[in-house]
Amino acid sequence: MSFIERAELAVLEQNRRALRALLVTPKARASGLAKVEDLYIPGPAGQLRARYYEAADAANTPMTLFFHGGGFVTCDIDTHDSICSHLAKASAGRVLSVDYRLAPETRFPGQIEDARAACVWAFQNAQDFGASPNKLALAGDSAGAYLAATMALEINRVTPGAVPLQVLLYPLVHVQDSLWAEEELRNFRFLGRAAAFYIARFLGAEALPSLLDVDLSAAPATIVAGGGPLDPVRADAKAFVAKLREAGVRVIERKYVTLTHGGLNLTASSKTAIRALEEVGALMREELARL
Repeated sequence: MSFIERAELAVLEQNRRALRALLVTPKARASGLAKVEDLYIPGPAGQLRARYYEAADAANTPMTLFFHGGGFVTCDIDTHDSICSHLAKASAGRVLSVDYRLAPETRFPGQIEDARAACVWAFQNAQDFGASPNKLALAGDSAGAYLAATMALEINRVTPGAVPLQVLLYPLVHVQDSLWAEEELRNFRFLGRAAAFYIARFLGAEALPSLLDVDLSAAPATIVAGGGPLDPVRADAKAFVAKLREAGVRVIERKYVTLTHGGLNLTASSKTAIRALEEVGALMREELARL
């Protein structure tokens, strides 16, 4: 390992610790949940940490499987405890948040493999938690939204309708430098371009498939929530929504002008984050009740 690589890893570790210090706080969790339970589920390279959330008024609807963001290199179920707890409460549902192996310790497609294993386990065990069987909603923020959308397409191509809903929060849809460069000087794209560059390096996934280039006809009904000018992926989210609609997918889109990328984690201090999660959760409740 070169000096530069060692330095980059040292900085990454500092960032991971800083994010945990900022985001892991009990007061960020939604109150009034019937159950919050930590567990482990089998993954392709060992056990994966998971956390189950159940609303006090949970309906007999499909479970929602959530994948956290963090550019595939940071964060975990603890940093995203706030998002999942608020979504579970507002949706009157059941949310299962699952960790996946991070880069650069695990190169791509290890993250996809872990997400796939989590989906298999959730389908097999959802009914044991009181959720309706044979269907699964998928959700995630940023990089986690990429995993959710990828898994929804993969599953529905094999078993149409098995994933009837996906919830994508400021989704990362690609890390292709050429696309980021097109708008580098607008909408804070220069920050996004730098982030995407390092994500691709750490993942070893310069060829990470762009969700703008795949067949989206198998995508389920979709809720997309994004931020304003401080959300560098918003242009991509807009393009992705357009592609979904072109494929005949029903899309519900919500935009929060003052929301930053990653801002939904800040429920301990941000009324915007709480309001957005409550609204997205209410939309989830409506969509899941249709099934």
